[in-house]
Amino acid sequence: MPEGLSTNRNCESAAACLVQAGRKFVIRYHSRTTVQPEKRLGPREAALLARAGLSLGTVYQDRAQQAADFGAARGEVDGISALIYAGQVGQPPGSAVYFAVDTDFSAAQIREFVLPYFIAIANVFSRAGGGTPYLKIGVYGSGLACRLVGQLPFAAFRWLAEATGWRESAAYADWHVKQHRNTGQQLCALGSGFQRCEARESFGQFKPVGFDIESGQGELRRVKTAEANLRSLPTTQFGDPQVKLPQGQAVRLMGRSAPGWVRVRVSMGGSEVIGHMAESVLQTVAAPVLAPAPLPAAAPAPAPTVAPAPPAVPAAAPAAAPVAPVLAPAPTPAPALPRLPIAQMPENSPSARRNGTGGRASPIGEASRKTRDPAASPATRVVQLKALADWLAVESSARYARTPDATFCNVYAADYGYLAGTYLPRVWWTHPALLRLARGEDVPVLYGDTVREMRADDLFAWLVDMGPMFGWRRVFDGSALQSAANAGGVGVICADRLAAGRSGHITVVVPEDADHKAQRDADGHVTQPLQSQAGAVNRRYGSAGNSWWMSSDFVDRGFFVHD
Repeated sequence: MPEGLSTNRNCESAAACLVQAGRKFVIRYHSRTTVQPEKRLGPREAALLARAGLSLGTVYQDRAQQAADFGAARGEVDGISALIYAGQVGQPPGSAVYFAVDTDFSAAQIREFVLPYFIAIANVFSRAGGGTPYLKIGVYGSGLACRLVGQLPFAAFRWLAEATGWRESAAYADWHVKQHRNTGQQLCALGSGFQRCEARESFGQFKPVGFDIESGQGELRRVKTAEANLRSLPTTQFGDPQVKLPQGQAVRLMGRSAPGWVRVRVSMGGSEVIGHMAESVLQTVAAPVLAPAPLPAAAPAPAPTVAPAPPAVPAAAPAAAPVAPVLAPAPTPAPALPRLPIAQMPENSPSARRNGTGGRASPIGEASRKTRDPAASPATRVVQLKALADWLAVESSARYARTPDATFCNVYAADYGYLAGTYLPRVWWTHPALLRLARGEDVPVLYGDTVREMRADDLFAWLVDMGPMFGWRRVFDGSALQSAANAGGVGVICADRLAAGRSGHITVVVPEDADHKAQRDADGHVTQPLQSQAGAVNRRYGSAGNSWWMSSDFVDRGFFVHD
């Protein structure tokens, strides 16, 4: 019978030791509300444990000890959260998520609010799979909880908790996993922070989809539709897309994550992101076409009357050399476009001032302006970024004050970037001007003729399409974004509004200091970067609200940094 453990500790550093100690599996947590560092299983830990040879199990638990932690409404929320976290770590179809009942409820209590909780979870799992769940459901708890929940037709697995004094636990034998109380035993780097578990051969354990596929590996496919969504879990029922991928975008397959879905790795804007895509939007990339080897020329007919002289016979005939395949000629590459110049109105415009409302299409022009030296040390750049943001005074400057018809998040972000020595355009080339530039012409900056002003939704498209040419790279989590700002880089969050004709929004991500901090979860991951914005309300520190970019008002969004 396999022996493993359950723990709320990160096991990355203990993986090899656990294998040497004979452990076969590790059960770790999914949780939405935990404040315990290390409790939640992450994608990196899951992959490293699997590479070490360990199988994984997961249990969803926030608190799970009071009546308020159960019921149908809570089951809906917890079921969706479990699917999201399972998707992030790459749980494969057919694996299980256990849900904890971590107290000794009576039969009446279990029937009143625990069974409705599990029924709601099952409904969520069914909706996610289009009627057929791709993940299984298990219960963790007392013998009584295992028995009563286990009678539900969808409850596939039962995990008996360590508390043998709970109802029916001492005699309960129909378990798939049995947990044992730790009475002071030490194990590897975990110390005593674990519980020994024994399990049947099958209890919903797994190894993450594509855990052994490194960057650059995996079958290559491309997006065949006009655009396609990369999602954090393999369903369209819950969660917003992580990013929209354009037609022709290359992805690397990691494996099947649900019926009709695959887990993929994508390189975009200098970063890599892993997520899930519907297999129907991808096409295989054809192998190089081999042209047939040319046929030998036909031998000429012999002259009718003169026999040819016999050829000399070599002493030994050499072995026939293998014929290398002939590759079809590669298509002629398109001519490389010249590097595009920046589009910018003249600098030092006297009308482009903090206390004025003219010259908003021009970079901030005051001689007293603060700047950042991109070549300075990270610590110096952080000081300079704070000074220039203070100098811009977004909360009091007339330049950024909203009017009845407009807000100026784009102007503020462009000014911040300009003073920081990065290029974020206030104006950009018109389409005819880009065609002229592509032909190698010198094109002057003429407002309304060769350049146009950029709204926030224009900036999103520019950052995706043109940003890498000007030093911007896209990142896909708040920690990477905040880390870049804390190192003296420039970060922005930009979103494209769904409603046609309405501008999107852009905020600047600024360095943290002793008085102003980003929001982090229990594991230290940034959930809300520290932002500064102009908009409906101008804030030196603050934004349009928690995760404003995920609002349904926006059709796409992204994090971008310039180091």
